[in-house]
Amino acid sequence: MKIKYFYVTFVITCVSLISSCGTNTDEEIANLSSMSNDYDVPDVRTQVELKRGIVQKKINEVLLNAMRIHGIDMWIVIDRENNEDPLHDEIGGHYSGVRGAYIFFDRGTQDIEKLFVGSHQQPSTSIPPHVYDTLSYYGYSKDGLTPIIREIVHQRQPQKIGINQSSTLPEADGLTAGLRDFLKEALGVEYADRFTSAELLVRDFRLQKVAMETIVFTDLMKWTDRWMKEGFAMVVPNKTTAADLYWWMEQRAREVRLETGASGSNVARIIREGEQLPLASDHPIEPGDIVSIDSGLKYLGYETDYKRTAYVLKPGESEPPDSIQKAWQTTISISDVYIKEMVPGRVGHEVWAAIVDQVRKRGYRVVGPDAGGRAATDTRLEIGVYGHSVGNNSHDIGARIAQDLPFAYGERVRFPLVEGEFVSVEFHLSTPIPEWDGKTWYSRFEENARLGAQTVEWLIPRQEKLILIQPAGGLKTSL
Repeated sequence: MKIKYFYVTFVITCVSLISSCGTNTDEEIANLSSMSNDYDVPDVRTQVELKRGIVQKKINEVLLNAMRIHGIDMWIVIDRENNEDPLHDEIGGHYSGVRGAYIFFDRGTQDIEKLFVGSHQQPSTSIPPHVYDTLSYYGYSKDGLTPIIREIVHQRQPQKIGINQSSTLPEADGLTAGLRDFLKEALGVEYADRFTSAELLVRDFRLQKVAMETIVFTDLMKWTDRWMKEGFAMVVPNKTTAADLYWWMEQRAREVRLETGASGSNVARIIREGEQLPLASDHPIEPGDIVSIDSGLKYLGYETDYKRTAYVLKPGESEPPDSIQKAWQTTISISDVYIKEMVPGRVGHEVWAAIVDQVRKRGYRVVGPDAGGRAATDTRLEIGVYGHSVGNNSHDIGARIAQDLPFAYGERVRFPLVEGEFVSVEFHLSTPIPEWDGKTWYSRFEENARLGAQTVEWLIPRQEKLILIQPAGGLKTSL
């Protein structure tokens, strides 16, 4: 690996070999998970080594094909301190400094050329020295990144330069207006005219998973399921509020070396005889309530997005009322209808249309998500279907299972499902409950899974039965 230091009037080139820079095998990466705490979450050093192995395999085994599919022979990701590109971690970014450029070039061989240019030297404990072929540093020099990136590009003469700008995919829209202007000036008009959006390259790079990503994501799914059940287990009816549950779960995640997710995660809602109380409210949870949590955890650049639902037993009850149990089993049966339509190659809005066509025949009114707070008590059968890609973000870059509304969902509703990607199977179902004077229970279902060759593959068991909170607190069954 060649490391270059650039200063104002001279260049020092240093060649350094790092013994650990070879690509880790899946078995070697998996063995790094042996160091454990209460959740078996590895320590920080081990996490970095795990992440390095994944980054190496993704760049070396996935990226070149994605570039060739979309006719891009050079991909430039450029960011700076305090304003990182969404792909920063996935390409092994550490500290970009004044400006950092991560450059990938298809030189027509089986290997992709990988170059990093930044203002600050990258330590051996970071990922770039183990992944990139050449690292160049310019310090706080007068001309900075400009002459170096110009030389790199002009020498290689790429015909199409992918940059991270997209009107529809936030994950592929990390190049700021200021940095685009900088790049155009640094490279000149001839090469600026060769810029093209790298949005589909980014999509394919993310969605094509290597084996270790599935191992890591499965661990995160297990931790998420356990964490949510632990939250329900700490509920003391007539005392614990939905807000208390929120704060307990936030604290618990940090105690076990994890973070809570980004998209409105860790929100508990109480359903009381058909009335949906405000999210994470200060209302005490009472016997007879149904409590649902919409949440997820983050780890190593991956993020889950789950829902779990519990019923609070009344004194003398050993099970929920039959009407509640039947409504939940109907929810499970609709999830089976849903996943049968999840076939690789099918377009997102077409999957949505196939699902809603079936549920309409069962008498359900079809509505959209309630993200704007419009969830309302009703007495009618109702369903909302809004599944999505998950993995690196809770709402990720792959196909969206929703109505064909690009303004709302971006082009993702027109993307095909991809074998091997991680998906969220998500919908709500409103079922009238006789004991509530016909008001509906707005049951919410969300499970994460892997898309197999034919349909969805559950990597951990889905929630088949309601979680039961005892009248005096604690769960009826163990975690």
